[in-house]
Amino acid sequence: MVNCSKCGFKLPEGAVYCPNCGAPVKRFKEQYVTVTPLPSVASLIRLGILGTFLSITISMLASSVDLYFLPSFISSLAVIFLSKTNRFRDATIIAMTTYLFTNAVGAGITLGYLYAFNEPIASLYGNYVPTLLDVLMYSISPVTAIIAGYIGSKISSKGRKEIYVYSGEKRPGSTVVYSLKRTFKKFKYALIGSYTRTKG
Repeated sequence: MVNCSKCGFKLPEGAVYCPNCGAPVKRFKEQYVTVTPLPSVASLIRLGILGTFLSITISMLASSVDLYFLPSFISSLAVIFLSKTNRFRDATIIAMTTYLFTNAVGAGITLGYLYAFNEPIASLYGNYVPTLLDVLMYSISPVTAIIAGYIGSKISSKGRKEIYVYSGEKRPGSTVVYSLKRTFKKFKYALIGSYTRTKG
């Protein structure tokens, strides 16, 4: 039971006026807050594996040049941004998974090739002697994964400050991976001018 805000009398249910003092009863509107659930580690690892495929694709397209950690770095940033992952911890898990799986797949392909053709490791590298740049780039690779997670989370946070409102109705909070259907709808309404942009 609710008490009257003026005299403190216990109000009957559904009362519009206080039966004791006649003061109007103030109604409190229920407010609903949309809570976006935190992504599970499994979904973050799946995003990291998606980044791995992108990283391997970039490496294969530029196979004549040694890009070191750049394919993994670029892929991590792309996946973090597109999935709207704005928490540093989650973004770092995606980046670390991308780096780890990319290195594992790369090593597996290389060793598998050597095993299949029964060739020594020297047959791939010949007389190549590692340079100081090689040592430095491979040494800082884990650090760049953390940097990719940090930059990705900051880029995603900035991207989430804009809210699109359509027909006066707010869209629910974003999840880890946006559905293609919602993305195409946003694009369609943006083109015809039905969406109004408001700063959050």
